[in-house]
Amino acid sequence: MGSSGTAFNKGILGVIADPFGAGLCLVISGLFFAKHFRKKNYETIVDFFKERYGITAACFLSVMYLPAYLGWIGAQLIAFGYILNSLTGFPIMLSIIFSTAVVLIYTYMGGMWADTITDFFQMLILVAGLLIIFPVLVKSLGGFSSIISRTPPEFFYFYPRNTSTLDWLWYLQAWMMVGIGSLPAQDLFARTMAAKNFTVSRWSSILAGIFYVMIGLLPVLIGIFGRLAMPSSSGETILVDMALKYLSPVLIVVMVGALLAAIMSSADSALLAPSSIIGHNILPLIKKDTTEQDKLNWCKWSVPLIGIFSLMLALYFKNIYKLCQESWGILLVGVAAPMILGVYFKRATAKGALASSLGGIIIWLFFKIKIPGYPSNLIGFFASMIILVVVSLCDRKVKTY
Repeated sequence: MGSSGTAFNKGILGVIADPFGAGLCLVISGLFFAKHFRKKNYETIVDFFKERYGITAACFLSVMYLPAYLGWIGAQLIAFGYILNSLTGFPIMLSIIFSTAVVLIYTYMGGMWADTITDFFQMLILVAGLLIIFPVLVKSLGGFSSIISRTPPEFFYFYPRNTSTLDWLWYLQAWMMVGIGSLPAQDLFARTMAAKNFTVSRWSSILAGIFYVMIGLLPVLIGIFGRLAMPSSSGETILVDMALKYLSPVLIVVMVGALLAAIMSSADSALLAPSSIIGHNILPLIKKDTTEQDKLNWCKWSVPLIGIFSLMLALYFKNIYKLCQESWGILLVGVAAPMILGVYFKRATAKGALASSLGGIIIWLFFKIKIPGYPSNLIGFFASMIILVVVSLCDRKVKTY
């Protein structure tokens, strides 16, 4: 980020958008998209693109998911590796490799059902761990009044104060990166379609969004309070460091288990998402006489392949925040507009979708590389929306949908 972006990132403003944005995404999905997709009974999000825009646009948009999920998976593997490194002292590279093997094995062997079951129990462990460490940390720091008096006021701002228009744009981008960028995510789409019926799909998404905000604020506050408790600790390992310092051996196990649960819950879902797109959507483009067994086999073998590529990315970057940010940024600028307008703009055409995706990516990269002081993802997203509308209105081949 440029100077303005750096100023924006102070305190809670830099991280509050993650839980609120993710919660907002789930609520929006339940309210405005679940009914439409359930009615059509798609298997993947690319099925929607194929019916809405045709095979060429669907193929192009499906490719956008691969780099996005590689980066997201890589971020989870790095986080897993840092925790293992803190606990065992193993070299960070070896820790990341071992972490990758663990996630790959149970995801490959169990598939979506294993992902769903493990997610349920992992979230229970995660909530328990956060509820244990939070009051212990607050008490050790002398209570909320003591914490507030020792923390700069801007760390508790939920929106920019006395800042420029550019700072507000950075703030809006932070919300939209997850809040809108996650809408076309295949793992969210898979859960929307896997629910028993539309009612369950809609309300589980809405309630999950509400709970996400409530629970998601705890690690944000723990991270801020942890700066007072352990100022020398690195950002990547502060939760583990606090658990080792403040908790008993039994509670340390619970807390570390909670962190690993959160990471594995994200990693296994992210592994299955692009694998399903490869097997269900990309394979038929390569092999015309594809059988259902062929699709299943490709889905299964894509899991370790994607895991290996994600591992390579993780070992190269070794930066959790950067990988997460870039992953959802790709979906925001390259896929979100064709999905949103594909549902709510009846004049949207295949040419409009292709131009929107390509134009959003190009404009995003231009601002990111040439003018880094501006919110490139936000600019790329709005550019992709405008391009889709303009090109579609100029295109006479409007497909009835």
